[in-house]
Amino acid sequence: MKMPSCLIVQDEKITKYLLVYQPKSDKSGYLALAGYNLDNWELLKNDIIKAVEGSEIAKVTLTDWGTQFEVRSEWSGPNGRLIKVITIWQEDEGTEFVRFITLKPDRLQES
Repeated sequence: MKMPSCLIVQDEKITKYLLVYQPKSDKSGYLALAGYNLDNWELLKNDIIKAVEGSEIAKVTLTDWGTQFEVRSEWSGPNGRLIKVITIWQEDEGTEFVRFITLKPDRLQES
């Protein structure tokens, strides 16, 4: 099963969560390794969508709120460094859009 093309990534997920240091489960440090920061947050948003659209879904989980999808992907950041991530998406009950939930480093694919 492949990811659809109706993907939504809310700006706030990037600018107030992924690229801002979090004391627990921080992602900003990993993304900074590839050159992502608040100055180029729109690039990260576009790169996530480009990497995931049409990709194979690794895992599907049914929840009380909808269906969650896990996708493994990789792409080169603005500084050329390759990052490998797992993104989590959700199609809420009663909608046809799939929204971005979070991402995390894909430690299984790292060499």
